[in-house]
Amino acid sequence: MRMKKWFSNLGYRIQYFMQGRYGYDELCRFLSVSALVLLLLSYIPYLGFFYIVALTLLVWSCFRSFSKNIYKRQMERQKYLTIKNKIRSRFVLCRNIWRERKTHKYYRCLHCKATVRISKPEKGKIITIRCPKCGQEFRKSTASGGKRLLQSCRHKPD
Repeated sequence: MRMKKWFSNLGYRIQYFMQGRYGYDELCRFLSVSALVLLLLSYIPYLGFFYIVALTLLVWSCFRSFSKNIYKRQMERQKYLTIKNKIRSRFVLCRNIWRERKTHKYYRCLHCKATVRISKPEKGKIITIRCPKCGQEFRKSTASGGKRLLQSCRHKPD
């Protein structure tokens, strides 16, 4: 009976312990999953150093969860989300370029580096494009613009 009462109060004890602490967020989840993957990779011969890296990531994840310095943990989370969104937007752009390759062309503005999508014009023409972000006009040949942008998605990480 005494053990049953102890387990029933365990939730309240954990809740009391976590008051004023940062808790579990997207970065902690990413660190934990990465640590699990590295831990599994560490079983492959000659990759034992991944074990130490995995343990370091797990310790960092626990430290972040139990930290009382909420402001610093929020700043770390914001940096992580910024990097994650940059990578995700790059993959979305490459996916859209591939899906719409028959109906649209993508060009990069020479001034602000924004990506401009236009309906696919005739081949071999020189067209004038107005950037919706900065308003500058630039001229492009319709024969090669989208191919270069798609190749940059394949070869060069941003």
